[in-house]
Amino acid sequence: LYFQEDGRVLYALSSAPPHEMFRRLLKVVLHKTKDPAAVWGTFQVQKTSCTIIAKQDWHTVKFECSILPNSLYGKYAALTMDRHFSSPSGCFEASSQDRVEYKVPSELFRFVKDPRL
Repeated sequence: LYFQEDGRVLYALSSAPPHEMFRRLLKVVLHKTKDPAAVWGTFQVQKTSCTIIAKQDWHTVKFECSILPNSLYGKYAALTMDRHFSSPSGCFEASSQDRVEYKVPSELFRFVKDPRL
């Protein structure tokens, strides 16, 4: 995930390691190149809750995350992924017939500030 200040987020479904994806996403943002794994989505923050939605060609994904006020990385420098869904129709209501919920990792996701942006 690569967050922008305007409410957009760059999301990539990839098996590449994080350090490689960071470089690839940076090329998309800074040089306007295309990456086959990356799509633009949106995010909304309410206090320490963050909701991320990104649409792939075949489905839409939704992440519900918490921003941690204090972590090993500093103040507001990490988030946890609380819930992860996907849906071909983009409907994430509990009654949706095609919504799938996935297990989420217990590791923290670290915010990395990029001084070039």
